[in-house]
Formats: sequence, C-alpha cells, structure tokens
Amino acid sequence: MADYVATYRLTHEATMKMLAAGVAKADEIGVKVALAVCNQSCEVIGYLVMDGARHFAGRTTTKKAKTAASQRLATGYAEENRVVSMQIRMDGEFTNVRGGFPVVINGETIGGVGAGGAHQDEDVAVARAMIAALGWAE
Repeated sequence: MADYVATYRLTHEATMKMLAAGVAKADEIGVKVALAVCNQSCEVIGYLVMDGARHFAGRTTTKKAKTAASQRLATGYAEENRVVSMQIRMDGEFTNVRGGFPVVINGETIGGVGAGGAHQDEDVAVARAMIAALGWAE
C-alpha cells in the first residue's frame, strides 16, 4: 500500500459559492437560516447566519455539516434508537436532524454542508442548493 494518496479538498472559492447559493435559495423560499461548510476533517471552513435566523440554528447547522462529512451520509439517516449513542460517541457533534449533506467528488467525501433554522424540508432544499452550486458534486 502507498504511503500517501492524492486527494481533493474544498477551496475558499467553493465554500463561498455554496454559502451564496444557500442564501439565494433561502431568500427564494422565504426562510432565514444558518449555513455551514466543513472540510473532510470536519473543521468548519465557512459559516453564515442570515439576518433574522434563530439563535440556535447555527449550533444545529454546524453539527449537520460535521455529521454529513464524518458519516459520509445525509443527516437524518440514523435509526432513532441509535441517536443518543451516536451523540455520545461523537462528543455531542452528531445530529440526526435533516439538512446536512456530504460534499462528494469522484466517490471521495471532501466535506459537508448544513442548513438549519427553518422546517427540515426547507433546510434540505437550502443544503441541496449549496451542493448544486458546485456543479460537480455527486
């Protein structure tokens, strides 16, 4: 096995595109949300709270991005009887609330996005718009 592998990473340009697309979608559907982008190491690299968003929206939103990146799955996937266990194992950084998606290119998860503060269906729509902004994400 090789000692290293070539990989992809999110740039600040990609992060800004995703945040802008999230704000545009939120404005289009008339909601005020918080948005987060994290890298493959689950570090938040982009964060924005829209004017009028609820205070705790940001806390949930960063957890959505981190959960999606670390689990390589959209949030909301876990069975309810496993949620508390996942929260404990991830030191409180796990959420099962919908609105988070992994950022994937060529089968490699290179980050995650989260949107929160509205109804979960609206959060999902905003987060999907963030992913779509890249044009290449799976």
